[in-house]
Amino acid sequence: MFAGIETVRRGKPSDDAAIIDLLIASFTSLYSTIGGSMSAERRRYLSDQAGRRTSAISFVRELDGLVVGTLALTPPSTHSQAWVEGAWYLGLLAVDSHAQGRGIAGSLIRHAERHARAAGATAMCLHARRGIHRQARLYVACGYGRDPVGDLTVQPYQEGYLKVLSDPDEKPTA
Repeated sequence: MFAGIETVRRGKPSDDAAIIDLLIASFTSLYSTIGGSMSAERRRYLSDQAGRRTSAISFVRELDGLVVGTLALTPPSTHSQAWVEGAWYLGLLAVDSHAQGRGIAGSLIRHAERHARAAGATAMCLHARRGIHRQARLYVACGYGRDPVGDLTVQPYQEGYLKVLSDPDEKPTA
């Protein structure tokens, strides 16, 4: 389906419709894996891309000029859900179902980490909905570890994951 010209870049207002469609389709599919469905409130939240831009940065992954992946990155602020001081919050990761299995989610996460690290972040926090095991496996594969301190204990239950960002120029110690 895709020839293979790939780009990761900051989302623009002109990407809003594609990002919203991607988020709704992706989260609807994700919730169905645990027998759930999307509430009208969640749909409104996912559809507020313009509002999200006031506190978060959206990144998109393009293949052949089409937006096939997205995530939101929130710096430390009152809008962030990060529970570690100085950590950036990674959320709303979504990949088009036709483009899954191509490393898109991992490339978006790495891009967001580089951006946050360049801005001074020492850690990244995120939440994964309890019971969606493929989501948790992705985050663990990207170097995130479970951090129960960050768990959200109201429905829908979310499990906290944390990654300490090391300096990319730091030499490993023996």
